[in-house]
Amino acid sequence: MIKVYETLSKIIQFIINVLFVCQIVTMVVVFLTAAYWFFDLINSDIFSFAEPLALSITDFVRIYYDREVEVGGVYVDGTLLLFDIIAIVFVFLLSKAKYYLFSAIDFCKIEIKKCQAKIEEEFNKELQKEAELKIMKANNVAILVRFTAKNMMVDACWGGNPQEGVKEKEEEALKTFYISLKNIPGCKFAKADDKILILLNDFNKVDTVLSYIEITVKRMCEDMRKKKWLLYANMAVDVYDNKVNFKTEIYPVLEKLLSINHKNEPLCLGNFPLRYKLKSDAMFNPFLKGRYNLGGEYEVWVLVKKN
Repeated sequence: MIKVYETLSKIIQFIINVLFVCQIVTMVVVFLTAAYWFFDLINSDIFSFAEPLALSITDFVRIYYDREVEVGGVYVDGTLLLFDIIAIVFVFLLSKAKYYLFSAIDFCKIEIKKCQAKIEEEFNKELQKEAELKIMKANNVAILVRFTAKNMMVDACWGGNPQEGVKEKEEEALKTFYISLKNIPGCKFAKADDKILILLNDFNKVDTVLSYIEITVKRMCEDMRKKKWLLYANMAVDVYDNKVNFKTEIYPVLEKLLSINHKNEPLCLGNFPLRYKLKSDAMFNPFLKGRYNLGGEYEVWVLVKKN
């Protein structure tokens, strides 16, 4: 349809150009004949060069109209005057025709834009489908968790060594955390220094795992608080497919996210929310936390449980 409207616009523009030329030619003829007629009345030969044109027009008009006009008791040939009046009306009609033809061109432009918008919309839909299919291929999830403990009874006032017993409590938290989650189906666990890594090969189960992690961390913090210890969890989550190298591409990202030191809520990069929004009945809301330098500037998102 775009080609049809473009061709139609060109045809209309050509017609407008022809009408414009006709207007110019007609106005020139009107000027010459009117000037010749006027100067002929006062017996002046200034416009005598237009006589052949005037005589031709006079002969043509007399075929349809052959009457003289009385001016001050003198009869004058009114064929040229009649021709000029008709020619001016003709020029006016050409102007009106050009106005409507320009409106037709504007209509064609609007229709072309509509067609282009429709094509672009369909193209974007196809791109979105392809992008979603590509994103859906990322079905594996990695969650890295680290615990930080602090003795509530040790500070500048109470005295004591603030690091005493911290590692033991953090190690205890890791063990408790693993025992609580080890029976979740489909999960694999690995300990990496002071962190625990959870691998999941089915993205549809990520909400269940994250919810269980949240409940477990909350319970552990409450238990630690009863023992006069503060416990914080730093969590990072990422999504990937089987084609990537986990050790070199995914795990370093998780460690960099942990370095932000956000407490008790999972952090992720923008690729996780893109995949997560394709999941139905999501239990978490991704919120943009900010832009961070993680070996390059990245947008970091935080996952917050829905009420």
